[in-house]
Amino acid sequence: MTSTKPLLYFSRSGNRLAVAMLSAAFFSAQAQQQTIGVPVPPLGTGPFVLDTAEQHRIRVTVVTKGLVHPWSLAFLPDGSMLVTERPGRIRVVRDGVLDPKPISGVPEARTKGNGGLMDIALHPRFAENHLVYFTYDKPVEKDKGAPTVARGRLEGGALADVRDILSTDAYEGTGGLSGRIAFGRDGMLYMAPAGMWGGSPKSQAA
Repeated sequence: MTSTKPLLYFSRSGNRLAVAMLSAAFFSAQAQQQTIGVPVPPLGTGPFVLDTAEQHRIRVTVVTKGLVHPWSLAFLPDGSMLVTERPGRIRVVRDGVLDPKPISGVPEARTKGNGGLMDIALHPRFAENHLVYFTYDKPVEKDKGAPTVARGRLEGGALADVRDILSTDAYEGTGGLSGRIAFGRDGMLYMAPAGMWGGSPKSQAA
């Protein structure tokens, strides 16, 4: 069994520097052995009943597992779900089963900090045009990122004709990055960004 007591050493000359150095080395080794953060237990099968400040007795059911940092979702007309993963993937969930193959054609996202692939929304006439809109932190020069709105046409398991339709100024930081989008009744697509990015609120015709 390893002792947790600090090792003290005094030189004959009374130099206490050795004591400080040995103590610092000891605590450094102890810190390296300890896991930083709060342990996360495995997700159970559910359902779970939770209480929040806004509502009591909220029933939560596990739909699927295996997602990595899921950020947002959108329901397709057939009841399937498109789910964004922050590392830069769009996944499909059908009848509670996660498709192992992500949607292809998604542009690369800057995933430092809490940036990455974020919100997703379907065009109001998705059944006709199959257009999917999403936000992501676009990598630009000098390791900066620019919160961006892009769209593509969903064709089977891929996005085609992907293009950026709105991009903010580049941003060096990696905290507070997010970008929510929603269609208004006026047919405009609105983006609500967060973080200390450079730019001004804008709306864009979809």
